[in-house]
Amino acid sequence: MLDVAAPRALYFDKFSLDLARGCLRAGDQNIELRPKTFEVLKYLATNAGRLVTKQDLYEAVWPNVIVSDDSIAQCIRELRGKLADDNHTLIKTVSRRGYLLDTPVTTSALEQTSALEQRPVTAAAMAHEGRQSGLAPQVGYPGSIHAPRTWAAVLTIFFSAVWGATFLLGGTSLTGPRPGLGHGLGEQQTDFQDCETCPEMVVLQAGEFMMGSPASEVGRVDVEGLPRRVVIPKRIAIGRFEVTVEQMSIFMTETGMNIGGSCRRLVNPERSPPTWSGPEASLEHPGFEITASHPAVCISWHEAQSYVAWLQRRTGKPYRLPTEAEWEYAARAGTATRYSSGNDENTLCGYARFADLNSQFGWHDACHSELVAYGAAPVGSLKPNPWGVFDMHGNVWEWVEDCWTPNPLEIPVDGSAFSRPGNCEIGVMRGGSFSSSSLMVRSAIRSPMRTAQHFFNTGLRVALTLDD
Repeated sequence: MLDVAAPRALYFDKFSLDLARGCLRAGDQNIELRPKTFEVLKYLATNAGRLVTKQDLYEAVWPNVIVSDDSIAQCIRELRGKLADDNHTLIKTVSRRGYLLDTPVTTSALEQTSALEQRPVTAAAMAHEGRQSGLAPQVGYPGSIHAPRTWAAVLTIFFSAVWGATFLLGGTSLTGPRPGLGHGLGEQQTDFQDCETCPEMVVLQAGEFMMGSPASEVGRVDVEGLPRRVVIPKRIAIGRFEVTVEQMSIFMTETGMNIGGSCRRLVNPERSPPTWSGPEASLEHPGFEITASHPAVCISWHEAQSYVAWLQRRTGKPYRLPTEAEWEYAARAGTATRYSSGNDENTLCGYARFADLNSQFGWHDACHSELVAYGAAPVGSLKPNPWGVFDMHGNVWEWVEDCWTPNPLEIPVDGSAFSRPGNCEIGVMRGGSFSSSSLMVRSAIRSPMRTAQHFFNTGLRVALTLDD
């Protein structure tokens, strides 16, 4: 690793990285880089000659947000374009492991000149030198200045600015039976509660629906996928409400587990992008006032799994997190629109707790709500969807059973969860939160998050398969 106390610039190849101004230069020419791409290059440069793993880059460049491998890959592609590194002679990919900046890096221009003079000359290096020295046609600096955004870039910008909280005309259609009155565990039972402090459950009939979002839906991202038919083969029950502070506190008391610590919250929500705190928030102190009926937040995926496992032992029933498909089935509730309440975000305030025009968030939009307090609302404060389920849009992000995949075609069409060998390192959240814009609380929205992380707007809802 480069030994530098507080350098103002790093020099490599024909480039200089101005750390004070946060820019890349080739001679007298400034080369525009996105902030995260600059940070990736800075980390590679300060670790020149050493393999940098993807995990290293996650922790150094995205310490408080969740991104996929594609976000790193996009930064690398942008850097190679801006550095004219078509042959990958500067930034080398080590398959399945990470990246390496394979060139001397110094803290002075004179040292760099000496280092370059001592560098072995190869055919690839000569070709690269020719492009940079004017032997190639001069048509401005090679590479696109504004790289097109992929879905991962959209998510990265979103999480940095709003989230993690904070990614519509047309919708999907539902075919198959709609859960209706008189369909439940008994002939007329539509909901149940297995114990006084257990989650209240709503019974949903087996059926089919179109999962994903059409290309015409405003705000959609590719990870939602185009609509495709998904079958929910058995009756399920899903929590009428998000798991509450009271319910999580009972779990903690009975098990002795410490849940919801090391949690991050927004420090200046009025700004875009905002600033994230250190791990100072918690389930008991999430950064806004809570009561027993508020949704439990600062919950990691692993802690959500611990809660449903405890619920299994307590009730003798196979409680679990809903799968992605089940979650969207319940969220859509037989509708074919962006939200279960329709396509118009201006009517959303009656159904969803989100960053509406009365909120403090710098990215607020849509309508004016009657909820003026900062933070999540007590569960069930607003109207339910057509199937009697509350807060599927907004309030808090909800963990689902699945491991994350950026390819929606990998999500099973039989209603089961997408899994990976071993443990999930990145899970899936659905529904958006009180800090999300209206675009981010649509029925189709899905977002990645590391399963071990805690944020002040992340909770859970439970599910249960009813048919053998």
